[in-house]
Amino acid sequence: MGAAPSSAPKEPCWRRIRKELHQFWVDPPPFCRPGRSPVTDLLHWEVIIDGPEDSPYAGGTFPVDVQFPCDNPFKPTKITFKTKVFHPNIDSEGQMVLDIFKENWSPAMTINTLLLSIVSVLYDPMLDYPINSDIARLYQRNIKLYEEKARAWTRKYSSEPVVSYYPEKGDEHWQEYRDAFAAHYVEVAMRRRVAERRRAAASSTGHTAAAPRKRGASLVWRRAVAFLQGRSIAAPPTAKAVAN
Repeated sequence: MGAAPSSAPKEPCWRRIRKELHQFWVDPPPFCRPGRSPVTDLLHWEVIIDGPEDSPYAGGTFPVDVQFPCDNPFKPTKITFKTKVFHPNIDSEGQMVLDIFKENWSPAMTINTLLLSIVSVLYDPMLDYPINSDIARLYQRNIKLYEEKARAWTRKYSSEPVVSYYPEKGDEHWQEYRDAFAAHYVEVAMRRRVAERRRAAASSTGHTAAAPRKRGASLVWRRAVAFLQGRSIAAPPTAKAVAN
């Protein structure tokens, strides 16, 4: 009888995830940054999403859990919000339910592409595929009340400042990342200083949610995500009616 297949990631998987981690450290998607702790397990990261400007999530800090499968990239990456989010596409377990994490998953998807997609949908919900029909109906019928509730949840559950971890020369994790950071150390150091200033400012004044968002920029997000996913989009999609 043959030996049971190993669940440990194969070398190509390690190489790809390490490459994506380095790319994420150096050039993260808009509103995304590293988590509060160093990555000690390549299959398990923390990422911070800062609420998009001009959205009811602005001013919020959203830690998300990123879990890569052992056979990455042939199975979808799992991304879960650690705090409660009032949104029609996010379920009670913190998972954003999108087709790219299921039937439309592609091995070409990178963590940066996935995070950009999540930020886009956070800003501009996809009402064609709501996981929470009650929130979707509220969005369609009374967007002002929807945004008031989303801002209230953001203040209640996601207002704690989180400072990203950036390796510094001489610390125990620098050796592992030094090659990736060699040409970008000045930029990473600048990001670290910005993160520290953000924490100091938030601690002294507190987070405040932004005013109701301007809706004209949503098409830009959709086109950016569609481009990264190899699709085309000519006009804002018309949301299908949510079943009563």
